[in-house]
Amino acid sequence: MWGAAAVRALAGLVLLHALGAVLIALASRTSWRAALARPSSALVALAALYLVSLGAPGVGVLVVAAVATRWRRPRTDLVPARFPWPAFVALAALVLARPWVPTQWDEYVWLGKARLESLGFGAGVRAALDASQQLIPRGYPTLWPSAVGWVSLGHDALSTHTLAASLLVLLALAAALDAWAPLLPDRLGWPAIAAVLAVPLAWVHMRSTYVDLPLGLLGVALLGQLLRGTDARPPVEATALALVLVGFKDEGLAHVLAASAAAWLVVGRRGGAWRLVVPTVLALVATGLWRWLERRAGVDNVDHALSAPYWPWVPTLAQLLWRHASELFSWGVFWAVALAVLLGRPDGDGPRALRWLLLADLTFIAVELLCGPERVRVFAENGTLVNRLLMQAWPAAAGAVLFALATAPRSSSPRSAPAMPAA
Repeated sequence: MWGAAAVRALAGLVLLHALGAVLIALASRTSWRAALARPSSALVALAALYLVSLGAPGVGVLVVAAVATRWRRPRTDLVPARFPWPAFVALAALVLARPWVPTQWDEYVWLGKARLESLGFGAGVRAALDASQQLIPRGYPTLWPSAVGWVSLGHDALSTHTLAASLLVLLALAAALDAWAPLLPDRLGWPAIAAVLAVPLAWVHMRSTYVDLPLGLLGVALLGQLLRGTDARPPVEATALALVLVGFKDEGLAHVLAASAAAWLVVGRRGGAWRLVVPTVLALVATGLWRWLERRAGVDNVDHALSAPYWPWVPTLAQLLWRHASELFSWGVFWAVALAVLLGRPDGDGPRALRWLLLADLTFIAVELLCGPERVRVFAENGTLVNRLLMQAWPAAAGAVLFALATAPRSSSPRSAPAMPAA
């Protein structure tokens, strides 16, 4: 049973990767072989499949995205540089060495909805837009459970779904490493690596199928893709990452806006920087389309509805952030180190962009809690919500800490790999 689950999930991921490589080759005139070398190619396929699953309106957005991508002339020479395959494989072994069954509450929710894809492509979207189905939570974006079903090749088996979701977590990590490998210092040093990995809660999330860590990783990946190249021509993956983020979860749009703002603050004065906003615009269009489909179907997303901020709750928010971030059994001393880095003076585009991203992430956390419904604030006071939101910000903070504690000089601009021949 376990062997069959592994074969199906791995085969599904390989097929997604191959499809994504084809789409990159078509959208940017990159050779298919060069596109296959990019670990994040599968995310391009996920973005396209998500829009197709939304029906005719989604296909229309996909066409617009394809035209916009070709119009802004994406980079074609960004092959992964110094991707840390040995470390990634070792980490993947630790992540996958978990029970291939749900072990936490929300895993049952997300993996339960992944079963819908065994009824046919797009069944998850159709069920989410059917008010009589009463899916929990109502009105949430559907890409994460649908992606689990697609990687599982539509096979309805809990072990396959659990493994497929874990592979998606690793895919998000690979996307972040793929985007930042050319930007990181030559030698990080053990103090930097230890400061980032000595976070118990991060290991819990890496070995779960929650969406919070993938959101943070993909937000960092999006920032890295936007920064790559001094001519402000981010590759195709930037658009795909933006669409995947808003398809995974409502908070994904906040990560898109945060990454775009951070990139603009660092490279916005350079020529052609207007191209940086194209992924953000397409993410806003995709979000608006999903909201329109919800309203048309009579499905209300009450959990994430925003309103005027509830200012009397600000002291409570500050207290909750302090209590959670300083909890040693969850975070160790990580957030104390991150705070020291945040107050420092970073040198180079990468460190400065990560600091802006972390500030934007923390700002959006405050906005989500202050402007969200009362039931969300009650959940934050009595549950694990604050730690999960901090987990979304952890990858940005981890990147900033890596740069600050690096033992080798930092590069002031991204390093691109040699150009590959066009297809």
